[in-house]
Amino acid sequence: MNGRAYIVGWASWLLMGLLASQLHAQSTDVAFVRYTTDQGLSNDGITAIARDQRGFIWIGTLNGLNRFDGIEFKIYKRTGKPADLPGNYIVNGGIKPDRNGFLWISTNRGLYRFDPVREQGQTISLPLLNDQQADNDFISPVHFDREGKGWFSSIEHLYRIDPITLELTTFSLPFPVAGTYDEPFADRNGQLWLHAQDALYQFDANTQRYTYLLGRDQQHANAQVDIGGLYETAAGELYAMTSQQGLLRYDRERKRFTPSLSQPQLITALAESNDSDGQSSFWLGGTDQLTRYEPTQHRYTHFKRIVDDGSSYPGGMTVQLLADSLSGIIWVGTVRGLAAIDPVGTKFGSQRVYANTNGQLTDNVQVVAQDYKADSLYWGLTGQGTLFRWNQAARLLRPVPTPGAMEGRLAHSFIQNKRGYIWIGLQDGVGVYDPARKHWRMYQEYSSQTLNRSVTNKGPMTTVDRLSIRSLYEDHTGRIWVGAGKQGLFWYDPAADRFRPWPLTPFIPLPAGISRIQEDSQGRLWVLTTKGLIRISADRSRRSRVSIHKANPAVQPSDQLQSTFMISRKDELWLSGIDFLVRADTNGRVQQTYTLANGLLADHIFGIAEDQRGHIWLSTDEQLHELDPRNGHFHYYSKASGLLTNTFFEPITENRQGELLIGTEGGFSYFQPEQLRQNRRPPPVAITEIRVNNVVRRAGPGQTIQLVPGETTLTVSFAALNYSQSQKNTYAYRLVGFDKDWIVTNARTVTYTNLAPGEYQLRIRGANNDGLWNLTGTTVQINVVPAFHQTIWFKFLMLAIGLGLFWSVYRYRQLQQQKLARIRDRIAKDLHDDMGSTLSSIRIFSDVLQTQIADTKPEAVPLLQRISTNAATLAESMQDIIWTIKAQHDGLSDVVSRMREFGLRLTEAKGIRFSMNVTEPFPAMKLNIEQRRNLYLIFKESVNNAVKYADCSELTVSLSIIGRQLSIQIDDNGRGFEPTLIRSGNGLTNLKTRAQDIGGTIQISSSPGVGTTIKLTATIL
Repeated sequence: MNGRAYIVGWASWLLMGLLASQLHAQSTDVAFVRYTTDQGLSNDGITAIARDQRGFIWIGTLNGLNRFDGIEFKIYKRTGKPADLPGNYIVNGGIKPDRNGFLWISTNRGLYRFDPVREQGQTISLPLLNDQQADNDFISPVHFDREGKGWFSSIEHLYRIDPITLELTTFSLPFPVAGTYDEPFADRNGQLWLHAQDALYQFDANTQRYTYLLGRDQQHANAQVDIGGLYETAAGELYAMTSQQGLLRYDRERKRFTPSLSQPQLITALAESNDSDGQSSFWLGGTDQLTRYEPTQHRYTHFKRIVDDGSSYPGGMTVQLLADSLSGIIWVGTVRGLAAIDPVGTKFGSQRVYANTNGQLTDNVQVVAQDYKADSLYWGLTGQGTLFRWNQAARLLRPVPTPGAMEGRLAHSFIQNKRGYIWIGLQDGVGVYDPARKHWRMYQEYSSQTLNRSVTNKGPMTTVDRLSIRSLYEDHTGRIWVGAGKQGLFWYDPAADRFRPWPLTPFIPLPAGISRIQEDSQGRLWVLTTKGLIRISADRSRRSRVSIHKANPAVQPSDQLQSTFMISRKDELWLSGIDFLVRADTNGRVQQTYTLANGLLADHIFGIAEDQRGHIWLSTDEQLHELDPRNGHFHYYSKASGLLTNTFFEPITENRQGELLIGTEGGFSYFQPEQLRQNRRPPPVAITEIRVNNVVRRAGPGQTIQLVPGETTLTVSFAALNYSQSQKNTYAYRLVGFDKDWIVTNARTVTYTNLAPGEYQLRIRGANNDGLWNLTGTTVQINVVPAFHQTIWFKFLMLAIGLGLFWSVYRYRQLQQQKLARIRDRIAKDLHDDMGSTLSSIRIFSDVLQTQIADTKPEAVPLLQRISTNAATLAESMQDIIWTIKAQHDGLSDVVSRMREFGLRLTEAKGIRFSMNVTEPFPAMKLNIEQRRNLYLIFKESVNNAVKYADCSELTVSLSIIGRQLSIQIDDNGRGFEPTLIRSGNGLTNLKTRAQDIGGTIQISSSPGVGTTIKLTATIL
């Protein structure tokens, strides 16, 4: 459609689309998924649709640009900033991608080149228009020729642009018209076309000459065709869209356009797609519908808006079409929003059924079944009692005229017997239809014991006796079984042309309703009643009640609450009730139970069927369920899969080809279970947004996200660009360097906080609606810059400072110890020089004095001897103190040597044998002054006591050290003593006190005649 039609004629097109409301029946496997402002679009008036290189869908509207990822729309609008969108009005077809990944967006305020990855753009500078009105700078869509150059026009000129250098070349237009723009088009053969007003020209850029081909312009006002636009197929065929003749195909040899459609119609948009069988189809937009044209079969399928159907065509004019060759989705842009036709997501065929010619859908279709002979013919029954005939091959549905006796009566079930008769269970009788003769018989009058004559019989009718027929079944003998709503089971007697009751007592007392009847492979008849399940033998002579037992304790089945059942091909019993489904043998022994805990989503099951693979299908109040009994896995199907509804209250039937059919509100669906279309395309995974501290961070392909100190929160949003049931997409992510395993989620955002400095890779994978993973996915490089206190240089600095402090403290302590050692040595020297010499003088003077006065004053000699002895003792003690103070004797080995020296000197004078045993190897260990003093004095006191009082002949000292645990044991073989009889004096008390001062303990053991043992244990720190 050219610029004039879209700028000047928009209101008339919109009005035409909105007024179009005529509805028709449609039979198709196509469902439309709709998107409007309710789902996030900026505006419902769609003007352009395109897909970029990453896989995002871009939608232009009358008010804003939109990026769609299958779940969310991101809106871009004019802000007035130079790098942002210049205008909110995107012209018709005004989004075109180039081979470099840019999007060229044509607006009412100029042309905009946009980078969809960095989300930044540039408005192309063009010469000012003559009217000098910036809000009227409409630019046509950009079309790229085979050299990659872009062609577009403003209202006054035709331009060629280099998409890299942005160099412009200006050409004149043949007939510029105010208020409209012309649209150039470059085909694959290198020919440039110009759609100007309603005419079509060829343009030679070298000669700058235009050659008229067809259509209405100023020089050809009487032309019979108006051109709406051009379209080139994948095969290179060129088509012109027209208002009068529909689609015209260009004959390159004859250089002329020829009609291409057998049903000419106004075409507003065009797209080509390839079906699953490789056949090409055309999608033709119109003012109030969309049409699929299949050229090989010359078949047209029209799609129009159905008021009560949310999966029908949105309505109004089709403005834009995009056939996505990668996904197979047809994107439809209309004046009422965006829609998608998804051949993969739409897994089911559907047929709408109308209650009248006004387009009102029927309330519900009770059952659909294949004709007993013709494979393509089906019979269906609505809840209002309408029988219809459906030709699947021709997709033609016709109601069957019904007699007045059936009007206004509700219908519940039907079967077609082996003779071709169709039996219908009504609210008050049975209707029988003969398709061959198109003849009806009605059985309406019933009694509590029998079902009486047909409507051809005469007699009074009483509504009291009429029975509601809920189920019908024909067994292998051809007998027709009838289940009533309250009065139990009946069978049809053809000889008497009447229905006879079949007693179920004593197992099932009346009143009891019959909801389902089925025969198993052995010919036994199974009947589900409101009071339990009954099995009738193959010869119909015996009845037995079948109750399920040994079920999961979480399921408490009741005979009153069983909803439906099915006997499988393996003669397994499938029985449902509220919140449960069980598989049991034919005696009721439960083999498997299904509840919400293992996959059953529904509260109520209304139909159970088995396909040819053995899979079980359930019609429920919460989606259609598929169960694989081999592994217990469920699959679920809803409107998003192409079904007409999310709730299913009717039974499922199977045709001879294995296809399943199920009635729904407003129609029915059909499908081949083995051929349900699967999405075999792994979805591209794209980053949709990156935020650092909740501020958007732009990043190009391969660019590293750098977090500087203070940037503690990283949020990455992503999307799997699969547009088939996108809500079922699944994701997995892993931050390499942080996460140990992949994290699987349905969320589309991940946040990390307070990451340690370093290099990371955020890897993201995506799976489509059918669980197919893109294992490559996408990767975001992340660099967390360390703060200064986290850098290696800071750590080295802190280490150096720490080492320096440690060395300083060590050196200070070493100097202090050296200073203390010097002081100790000086004190020891002073004591030795001063005190030692003085004590020696006292001893010498007393000895001399003894000699001098021994003869004159003999009574003074003992006193002088005592003075000499005390001085000698004091001098010896002084030597011990001096030895203790000297720093050079700090080692444990020094203490041991002095102990040995003292022990030998003291015991030798008394003739006592002395031995000292020291364990090897003996560690070099330093002792403080307190430890040396107390250890030595404890030893000295113990040895003195043994020598003076023990009267021993042998004294043994044992010293050992393990780790830092010191043990000294002193043993003598003297006379010993009784510890309990010895009065505690200063000696023993001093020993214990000195042991406590060095953190040790002392033990003394002795007995008369045995000797004494003193053991010191202390920890040397």
